[in-house]
Amino acid sequence: MRAERPQEAALAWASAVAFLTIAAALGALVWGPAGALAAGLAAALAGRVVVQRAGARTRRRRALIAAPLPEADRRFLLERYDHYERLPPELRRRFEDDVRLFLDEARVTGVGIEASHELRLLVAASAVSLSLGWPAAEWDRVTEVLLYPDDFDRDYDAGRERAGEAHVWGTVILSVPTLLESFEHDRDGYHVGLHEFAHLLDVEQGEFDGMPSGLAPGDRRAWAALVPAEIERIRARRSVLDDYGAEGPVEFFPVAVEGFFERPQELRRRHREVYEILARYFAQDPAAWDDARDLSG
Repeated sequence: MRAERPQEAALAWASAVAFLTIAAALGALVWGPAGALAAGLAAALAGRVVVQRAGARTRRRRALIAAPLPEADRRFLLERYDHYERLPPELRRRFEDDVRLFLDEARVTGVGIEASHELRLLVAASAVSLSLGWPAAEWDRVTEVLLYPDDFDRDYDAGRERAGEAHVWGTVILSVPTLLESFEHDRDGYHVGLHEFAHLLDVEQGEFDGMPSGLAPGDRRAWAALVPAEIERIRARRSVLDDYGAEGPVEFFPVAVEGFFERPQELRRRHREVYEILARYFAQDPAAWDDARDLSG
C-alpha cells in the first residue's frame, strides 16, 4: 500500500467537477442564471470538502509510515511469524509500512473477546502477506474483521465446524485460538488468516469462483487446467496441500496459498506449476528466500 492513492485523488477531483456541473445545470434550469451561480458555489464548496478529505488521508498515511514500526511490534512479529523473518530487507520494510496502514484503516472487532493490539497485528500480518508484492494494492474490500473467542458453527455459536469465514461483502471472521495456533505452527500448511483473506482475492461479480482476481491471462488458463488434477492428487493422498483443498476450486485456491507461504520449498518441489503461478501472482518467492536461509523443506 502507498501513502498516496492517485485513483482516490482523481476520483475526488472528478466528483468535485461533477458536483459543480450538475448543480449549475439544475440551478439554471430551476432559477435561471442567478440560481446557476448559487448552486455552482454550493457545489464548489462540497467538492472542496471531498478533495480535502482525500488529501487528509494521504497526509495521515505519510505520517504513519514516516516513523518506524515500534520495536516491540517488530520483535513480536519476528517471534511469531516466519514469513516476516524470511523477507528480504526491502520487502520487510514495506511489510511494516503496510501493517501500520492496515491497522489504522481496517476495522477489527472482538466478539466476546478483546481485540488486543497483538491480535490486530496478527490479523494485519495475515492480510498484508498476500498483498506485499503489489505496492498499489488496497484492502478496501475488507469491511470488518470479527474475532471470535473460539471456533463456531454455521449459526455462529460455539462449535467445531469452522475456524474462519469470509463473505463476499468483505466481512472476515476468525477464531482467535485457531489464529494463534496458525502463527505458532507456521510450517504445517494451515493458516486460517491467510486462508480467509485469500478468499477475498477470489471475489468476481459478487461470488467466489476459485480463480484469483488479477491473474495474468496465460496463468488463468493454466490455473483452470491444473486445479482439477491437483484436487484429485489431494483426494489420492499424493499432495502436500491440506485435504480441505479437495472441497473444490473455491477452497483449493486459499489452501494452495497456505501451502505457498507455509511450505514453499515442498510446494515448489512437488507442485512446481502451482508454485510458479502463485509466485508470479503474488510477486514473491518464499522458497528462494528459504533457500537463502539454508532451510530444507
